[in-house]
Amino acid sequence: MKFTQYHFSLGLVAGALFFTACGKSDESATADSGAAEASAELVIPDAPDEAMQLIFSELAKGNGGIVWQAMPASYQSDVNTIVQLAGTKIDAEMYDTTIALLGRIGQVADKQQAFIVNSQFTKSSPEQKAKLEQALPSMLQLFEVVTTSDLATSAGLQSFDGQKFFDTTVSDLAKLSIELSKLEDSEQLTLEDLGQAEFSTVELSDLAATLKVAAGGQEQTEMLTKVEDRWVPADLAADWSTNMAQGIAQLEAISPEQMTASKPQMMTVIAMLDGVLTQIESAKTQEAFDESLQGAMMPLMGMMMMGQGMGGAAPAMPAPAMPTAP
Repeated sequence: MKFTQYHFSLGLVAGALFFTACGKSDESATADSGAAEASAELVIPDAPDEAMQLIFSELAKGNGGIVWQAMPASYQSDVNTIVQLAGTKIDAEMYDTTIALLGRIGQVADKQQAFIVNSQFTKSSPEQKAKLEQALPSMLQLFEVVTTSDLATSAGLQSFDGQKFFDTTVSDLAKLSIELSKLEDSEQLTLEDLGQAEFSTVELSDLAATLKVAAGGQEQTEMLTKVEDRWVPADLAADWSTNMAQGIAQLEAISPEQMTASKPQMMTVIAMLDGVLTQIESAKTQEAFDESLQGAMMPLMGMMMMGQGMGGAAPAMPAPAMPTAP
């Protein structure tokens, strides 16, 4: 067992570079403000076992802000820097249009849930279809959370605030992760399991710790490294500086000429996909839905090829295959 949920939450920052969209409603903003205040009141313990206990118990309550608070200050600075840099390197019109398209994909999928469940592309048994039908609303909510985060535009990327992102988007994703895990038959540990885990220190030095983690009837040892005044998974700490340096170098290598050269083709593909989405949305029969879905595959492949041609600068599009049952 690894600190999967902890690593996943940190990895959401990288995902923010590619899956972002429109702002939140006033009602959501009020709820997010409350989450931020709750996170700010917590103090990360100095003891590694107590620190991990707090992080996972709070994540299991849907408090994603605790992950940001648990990061070393230099990590927080790195994350803000790389996301803000991305905002200066992408083409604003192309980025904003692509994200709007991603949001529309989720809206159309929500409207056509019945056709998705029964599509020939799912190739599912009746039991799998029943599970997909049960899980699909939460899956689409997760998609909506990601595509309605605070990073709606290139301007939003440039003003990225990691604390706010974790207080809002990561908190929402943590809550949905818990809901989705209740629908699965998997024996893998869930966020709720980790929230109830028992952490105990086996070995401890000034900069390293070995913990025993007992959760869901399983036991595992985990290595932690102290970075500044925070305990982080040892493998994460070992690769952090290299990964950040590589990410910044890749972004710095993106030239305006690259973006300008790729933009006409990318915008054409986006327009094609928008037209196909209109057909999918207006489909009244299963046959019409599947035919329209088939028509989306070519422009999707074209968009992915365009993204590769720009060195991965464009938002990654979802694969054309339909979601399968959990």
